[in-house]
Parts: sequence; structure tokens; C-alpha cells
Amino acid sequence: MKLFRVCLTSLMVLLAACGDSTAPEGPSEPGPSQPDAGTPQPDAGTEAPDSGTGETPDSGTEVPDAGTGTPDAGTEVPDAGTETPDAGTGTPDAGPSVLDNWSFEEWPGAHPSQWLGSTSNLTSDAVQKVTTSPSHGLNAVRLSNASGTHKRFTTVAKSMPAGRYACTYQVRGSGEVRNAFFDTDYSSYSSYTTVETQDWTRVSYAFNLANPVYDTFELIFSLRNTRGDHLSLDDVRCTRAPEPCDGVSCQSWERCVNATAACEPLSGRCNDATQCSTWQTCDAAHTCVTAANRCVRHADCASTPQTPVCDTASHLCVEGDPCAGVVCNNPATSCNPTTGVCELSPGACFTTYDCRSALPACDPATHRCVSAEHPANIIRNGGFENWSHTSIPYYGTPYIPDFWYGLDNGVADPGSEIKPSRLVPYTQAVHGGSRALQFVVPIQTAERFTLQKFNVPAGNYSCSYRVRGHGTIRHRIYSSAGWSPQTDFITVDSNAWEPVFFRFTGNVRDWRLLLYPSRSVADRDHLQVDDVVCTKD
Repeated sequence: MKLFRVCLTSLMVLLAACGDSTAPEGPSEPGPSQPDAGTPQPDAGTEAPDSGTGETPDSGTEVPDAGTGTPDAGTEVPDAGTETPDAGTGTPDAGPSVLDNWSFEEWPGAHPSQWLGSTSNLTSDAVQKVTTSPSHGLNAVRLSNASGTHKRFTTVAKSMPAGRYACTYQVRGSGEVRNAFFDTDYSSYSSYTTVETQDWTRVSYAFNLANPVYDTFELIFSLRNTRGDHLSLDDVRCTRAPEPCDGVSCQSWERCVNATAACEPLSGRCNDATQCSTWQTCDAAHTCVTAANRCVRHADCASTPQTPVCDTASHLCVEGDPCAGVVCNNPATSCNPTTGVCELSPGACFTTYDCRSALPACDPATHRCVSAEHPANIIRNGGFENWSHTSIPYYGTPYIPDFWYGLDNGVADPGSEIKPSRLVPYTQAVHGGSRALQFVVPIQTAERFTLQKFNVPAGNYSCSYRVRGHGTIRHRIYSSAGWSPQTDFITVDSNAWEPVFFRFTGNVRDWRLLLYPSRSVADRDHLQVDDVVCTKD
């Protein structure tokens, strides 16, 4: 009996050590625990494991220690799709916005980056950063305009492809807001949305760009009557609807049509003559042009003098007179027999700019081009025909052109500074009359040469002078109205007379023209100037 008891006891100990499935019910442990040194092993069915000793919790029943345990797949909510992304690093929940800094996360200074474009007219203190409970990310923007007159808050200008755009944004506070856009002009505005809530409210806005916009598009938020906390704005998302032509590339003379997702020639362009009018052909540049022996205007029939008239109905050259029935009401114009259009008659002018041949000035009374010596020219001795020995301080009595070499006083009242010896009558080749002025200035620094000052009546004046030879020259005007803009130096290297044109407005005192010659070269007799004229338009 004693032996039986000993064996039974040994068997029970062995079964307990091996984890017999017939042991009393209770929470089983996944593996042997490490008892504290020197203490008895706790009863498997009564002792709860110490959560701080590094034991692995029972799968499905124990909540893991945050930051150290592995979350149970299928019970933990994954980050993607519900977690608010870190500003600037996370992926937005919905599709990407075509706008930059659409969630107002970037504030390099007092204002959000990529906002307050050129069409914004909110004052700087009306745009503030909001960090308390934004709709998205870490920041929003608060906009203030308590007046009943709307003010604009816009994106900076950017390029946008053509297409249909859908926008949403979150707004809260008190006030009214509406939307529009600017491309090269303002679009129409949407209706105002009245906001009166501290909860974020979603507002939608859609617009269509018929054509691409390059570097000028701005999305506009128009607000008025804000009060209290005013209006906070966040999460401005605009997306472009995909179109069939997005993946189609066309040639420069074509455009893609969304209805067919095919390339078609632009207006006036072509792939072949069938895409042009019957009187046109398609040239190598894929442009519809007038075909041989066809016309669109009388000038196209100039090569067929027997048929000089273009019949615009048939686009054929026919017999007739291009000027038949044409009446020119301005006495300076006449019908051009080649074009059938009223044009300036030979020798006629509207202003001196029209007088580009031998006669350089325009007489406004007759609308005819006249010589520099004509009374219509307000520049005295503009043709340099008259010269005299004239007393000049420090230079004696040199031979100089009459009414030139103005003697004034420095920069405040500028006069001539060129040496009189550099001014020479020139007769070898003139533009008009018998003399011109030769500048002998083989130096790098330009020296001022001016008219004697005089008063100019009110009106607009057209002017010109002729120049030839080899060197550089520019001009400027000074009067009681001040300095005219400084012109660039003209490089001259020709035996042909070239015109230089300019304009000014009269009703001034002490008017004078200043010429600045320099760097003349002897190979073309230095620089020559002739026929300085100014006539009233």
C-alpha cells in the first residue's frame, strides 16, 4: 500500500509537469514562466501573469503594451485613409489638388505661401494664421472683411490646362463668401454662401477653362460682411476632370477634339487641300493659302493686267477697273490702281513720318511733303544752309551754322560743349539744299551740340533728321518740361542718308534739340547730319 501511494504521487507530479489536458480548467500559459529566484512556482490556474515581466500576452485577449507590442492584424485601424497627414509629408485623403499649398500648411512669413496673388486686395492684417482645430493638417487661414464691399483673396498666378474643374473647400465662422477666377480677365462670380457656424462646412465651386491659361490663372475667394471670428478657410481642393484628349498628342497645326479623341486641323490649317476652301490649296506649312490663278483681293491679280479685278464671289481675276466706285475722302489719299484701296498719294503725308524721300517735312496745311526750309518746319536752319562767324566765349568767332550752338548753363540748362572746330560745312553729298553739317569727332566721348532754345506752341510734333557717314550719334530734348528719355546711340556706317524719327508734345518754353556725335571715322568723311525737321501733326 505504501509503495502504491508513492507511485501514484510520482505519476501525478509527472502529469502536472507535462501539461496533461485533463488538468483543472483555467487560463493556460503559452510557455513556462520564469519564477522569481528562490520562490515557489505559482499555481498555473490561479496566478495572473505579471504584465511587466516581458511575457507575451495571450493572443486575442491581452491588450499589448503601447509602443512595445505588435498590434493584432485585423483589429488595429491602419494609418492610411483615416489619419491626418503631417503637414508637408503626408498624403492627402482625397485626390491631389491642382493648387499649391491648398491646406495652408506653408507659412514662410506672415502670410501663406502661394496665396495673395496680384488680384488680391485684402489688407495684409486681414489674413491671419489659424492653428486651432484646422479642418486639415496643422493650419488654416482666417480672412476678415467687415465691410459690405467685397474683397478678394486669391492664389498666386499659375498656368492651367484647359478643362473642367471641380473645387471644394472648408469654411467656418460668420460672413459671406463666393468664388470666381482670373485668367486674362475676371470670370463671373458664383452666388454668395452665407456662413454662420463654428463647424467646418464644405462649399463647392466648379469652373471651365475653354483654353489653356499661361502664368495668369488665379482662383478667387470674394468675401464680405465678416464678423466675430470672421471666416476661416482650409482644405481647398480643385481637381480637373479627365478628358479623352489628355493622352493624345497633335501636331502644332492641329487640335484634339474630345468628342472623337482625334486630331483635327486648326482654323486655316490643313493636312490636304480637301480641308481648305475650293479656291485654296494646302501648302507645305499645312496652311490654307490662295491657289494659283485664284484671288482674295485686287492685288492678287496684279500679275494679270488684262484681268486686274478680283471677283470676291468666285475668287477669280476678271476684267475691270479696281478703282471703279472707290471714293477717297481725304485729299492726301487716292485710289491705288493695283489694290483698289485709298492710300497716300505720291508726295502726300499725314505727318513727317510719312516723308521718307527727298522732301523730309510734312506741311499740315496741304498734306504734302516739303523741304526742310519750308515754314512748316519749326527748326530754324534745319538744313544747315546758313553759316556765320559767331562770337563764342573762349573760342573767338568760329564759323558755325546759324541758330545752332546754343549757349546755356551746364546740366540744369544744357548748352553746347563740342569744340566749334569739330563743326564743318559739308557739300560733297547732301540730303537737301546745298549744305549739310559734318561732325569731325574721332573721340570716344560724345560731345553735346544743341539748338538755340526757343518756345514751342501747344500741339503734337513729329520730327526727323538724316544721318550718314561713319560713327555713332544719339539725340535728346530739353525744355521747361524737363528732359526727354535718353535714346540709345545709333551706329552709322553708310554713304546712304538714313532717317531718324521722334515725337514730342509742345506748349513748352526754352525747347532745344541736343545731338551727341562721337567715334567718327575718316573712311566715310566722319559723320554728316542734314535736314533736321519738326512739324505740327
